[in-house]
Amino acid sequence: MAIQHLLTQHPGVMSDPQWIALESIGEQTQRFVFDDAMLRILESLGLVEPAGEHWQITERGQRTLHERSA
Repeated sequence: MAIQHLLTQHPGVMSDPQWIALESIGEQTQRFVFDDAMLRILESLGLVEPAGEHWQITERGQRTLHERSA
């Protein structure tokens, strides 16, 4: 397998920063250290959605977090 193959994103596989971002939204962190691009990535994966001035985790995002912690 070529190294380049390992660097491409695969559906259902999240990077460590994506996991950290999702977990921090779940914990309702007051200071989100990632930029809007990360939120848009998580939104495109169906894991978060805008909720007024904040973001919330979708049901799919909740399942994803639960499955990772299990």
